[in-house]
Amino acid sequence: MKKINLHTHTVFCDGKNTPEEMVRGAIERGFDCLGFSVHSPMKSGVWWTIRPQDVPAYLDEIHRLQTKYAGVIEIKNGIELDREYCDVNVRDFDYVIGAVHQIVCDDRYYDVDDTPDILRDCCKKEFGGDFMALLTRYYETFSDFVCREDVQIVAHFDLVEKFNAHHELFDTDDPAYQALALRHLDRILDAKPGITFEVNTGAMFRVGNPLPYPAPFLIRALKQRGAHLIVTSDAHCVEALDFGFDKARALIDSV
Repeated sequence: MKKINLHTHTVFCDGKNTPEEMVRGAIERGFDCLGFSVHSPMKSGVWWTIRPQDVPAYLDEIHRLQTKYAGVIEIKNGIELDREYCDVNVRDFDYVIGAVHQIVCDDRYYDVDDTPDILRDCCKKEFGGDFMALLTRYYETFSDFVCREDVQIVAHFDLVEKFNAHHELFDTDDPAYQALALRHLDRILDAKPGITFEVNTGAMFRVGNPLPYPAPFLIRALKQRGAHLIVTSDAHCVEALDFGFDKARALIDSV
C-alpha cells in the first residue's frame, strides 16, 4: 500500500514549515505521495488562509518542487476550498478538498475550529443557545457547498466536533444529532456518489483528541454506503505528516 497524504499546509497559509521542508519530511517518513492543500483565500480575510496576491508564488513553488523531486516522491498541488472562498481559480490546482470552517450569520463570521468559546458565543448570539440549530446550519452549509462546487475530497466532515471529544458542547450520541449528520452525508453521496471522504487525524495531533474526524458512526455509515475513504493528517508541520495513521486505519477496519 502506498503511503499518501493529500492534506498538507505550509507557511503559505497557517502551516509552520515551508513546502520543501514538508517534502523532505515526507521523504524521510517513507511517503510515496504528498499533496499540498493550501487554505483558499476567504471573504472574511482571516489570517490562516493564503493571501490572493501570494497564490502565483505558491503555485510556482509547488511546481518547482514537483520538478526537483520527480522520481523521488510524487507531489500534488491541491487546494482546501472553503465555502467562503474568493479570488482563486480552482482550475489552477490538481484537486479540490471541500471544507467549511466558518458559520456565517449576516456579516458575522464564526470559526468553528478555533476555540470552543467562539462556538459557544456563536450559539448564544445567533441561535438563542440552541446548539442543534447551530449544527443544522453547519451541516446544511456543508452539504450545499460540496454538492454545488467541483469538490473531489470532503474535509473533516464533522469539524464542529473538534472541541467536543467528551461532549463538552453537545451530545454526539443524541439520535437527533446523528440523524442530522447522516442526512447531510447521504445528501452529498446521493449528489456525488464517487466523492472521497477523508479520515482526518489533525485534531489528534493539535488538541489531543482520541479519534480522527469523522466520528465512528459516520465512518461506519460511509463504509456501509460504499464510499471511498482516505486517511489524511491535515498536517501543519513536519511532525504531523503521518501522525495517527495507524490508529485511523485500524478504526476504519473495525467499525
